[in-house]
Amino acid sequence: MEKYTMLDYIKEAPEVALNNVEHYQELVKPLLDIANEKEYKRIWLVASGSSNNACHCARAFMKKVLPMDFKIITPYTFTYYEHDINEDDLVLVVTQSGYSTNAIEAIKKINELNHLSICLTGNVNSDVKDYADVVIDYGVQEELVGYVTKGVTCLCLFLVLFSIAQSKQTDYLDEVKKAIQVNQKTIDKTMKFIEHNYKELTSMNWVYSIGAGSNYGTALESALKMGETIHIPSAPYEIEEYIHGPNLQLTPQYNVFIYDGNDQASNRVAQVYLATKQVTNRVFMVSANTNFKDDDHVLLVDKVLPELCPIAYLPFVQLVSYIISRDTNRIKQHPLLKKFKKIAAAKSDNFVNYDEDE
Repeated sequence: MEKYTMLDYIKEAPEVALNNVEHYQELVKPLLDIANEKEYKRIWLVASGSSNNACHCARAFMKKVLPMDFKIITPYTFTYYEHDINEDDLVLVVTQSGYSTNAIEAIKKINELNHLSICLTGNVNSDVKDYADVVIDYGVQEELVGYVTKGVTCLCLFLVLFSIAQSKQTDYLDEVKKAIQVNQKTIDKTMKFIEHNYKELTSMNWVYSIGAGSNYGTALESALKMGETIHIPSAPYEIEEYIHGPNLQLTPQYNVFIYDGNDQASNRVAQVYLATKQVTNRVFMVSANTNFKDDDHVLLVDKVLPELCPIAYLPFVQLVSYIISRDTNRIKQHPLLKKFKKIAAAKSDNFVNYDEDE
């Protein structure tokens, strides 16, 4: 059987996402039932890597529709340093694979605290089932590539759909569908964008990813994906924080990706984009700002609700990471990393890594 790639899952995501919207009540019901058992005042999202980034992608929308506090924290920090959970806290540990050792340790800590342990995962038959009180499938279906793409989109979407169901603000479902439709269009547009900017994109050595609001999550995932696939130094920054120090490193060799939220801050985003262009031609932006319709370094997309931008933008991040790493042969890991993983593994022994050759 032919091995699936990141590209296959990127292309699958819009169809899976639309199906999840159509069946959202069934999808979120297990979590909704728990949330309705008592009056929760705060939601903890305990996640690492791309799962953590997906939580950041969803946070702006969740805050928009739910009158609750939200805390996004990594499992390691939760387990060892910050686990001051209260009776009225809904604590969700997220791991797409279900085999992440740090997520399992976080679940163990929740159990020690005699609190309900809930795990959101893409694999309900994985190791987490042996530790969590409740295991909930967030609707990614199968994804056998470690550099997850479909899973990021589907996790963000699950949290959005849960928020809609919990708040009963179903009018937002049309906005969600529109964002998914733009996701599909972004795939096609990004393929052409990469082809047009191929020389710059295939010669990247340092990368900044910049975003704010919901697109802070996009920037986090952009930095992670490009770093873990293209294997180059890659850092995320909030828009204004980028120009308060990190920008001082800029040279014409730097690559900067800016994600515009198409909201009240868009004028400032445009200023930062134009300012960066004074130093390097290797600056790119994803935006709905038609003032840049003739700029071939700007991927122009249809406008969606600002809090749903990540759902529309994520294919850009994912396709740049995959195509550039594939075409430059950078995606293969250094052989010494096998020794690293034997000493400090991120996954349990039952995890099967489909990305590595035996």
